[in-house]
Formats: sequence, C-alpha cells, structure tokens
Amino acid sequence: MFLYFVMWRYLAMAKYIELLDKHFKELQYFECAPETKMEYLGSSIFDFTTYDSEIDILFAEKMVEVLKVILNKNTFEYIENREQYLNYLTMINMPFLKDKLDWGNSIRGAWFDNWKEYEIDGIEIKKQELEVFIAQLIDWVG
Repeated sequence: MFLYFVMWRYLAMAKYIELLDKHFKELQYFECAPETKMEYLGSSIFDFTTYDSEIDILFAEKMVEVLKVILNKNTFEYIENREQYLNYLTMINMPFLKDKLDWGNSIRGAWFDNWKEYEIDGIEIKKQELEVFIAQLIDWVG
C-alpha cells in the first residue's frame, strides 16, 4: 500500500522531468550550450561555476550521488567510507543544497526540507514536492 501511495504521489505531482527536458532543449540553441544532461545539471541546476564542461559533469555526478543517498536515507552508511564522507560534506555545503536540507542534531543525517517552495533555474517547486523534484531529476539524468 505504501509503495502505491509513493508511486501515485510521484506521478500525480508536477512533471519535473518534462520541465527539465524543456529547459535543457531550449539551451541547445546557444553557442555554449551544455552537451549532456549531466553538464546541464552541473552548470544550470546545481549552479557550479567552473567554465569547464568536464568539471561540471564531475561535480554533477558527485552531487547526484549525494542526492540519491539523502533521498534514500542512507547517509550514515554512505559516510562510513572516508572519501564518500568528504564528498557528502562538500556537496551538502554547495549553494544548491544550502537551503534545501534540514539535519536536526546531526549534519550526517540530513533530509530534504520538503516544507518550502523553491525556484531552481526557473522551475517552480511547490511545498512537499522537493523530494519529487529530486527523484525525477535523478530519473531524468539516468
């Protein structure tokens, strides 16, 4: 029953995959357009400033990894590895996640602050839809 509710909620809310796709395609008309979805995430959604496509992709991959961990509530297992711990701490302190997380008593057990509205690259995210947006973003990038 719970899985059905989660799937219904995922499908019933805004179609963020379509919005991400639309924004990505609109950028393709520009001279310095991102060539891949991961590059688009790095430069436009996560707002990394690198002026280097390869680094945008690398940082985006690291961010997506951390987003998956937070979404799946596996942070404590993930940070047992020293390199992953460093990646986790780095990414949660990036501007993209700075105002989107809550962690109560421990930064190591962060969760998404789903009770606010957000605007990310012109995409409006309603209250209680941040987790849906993150899940669809992960699906969209593959």
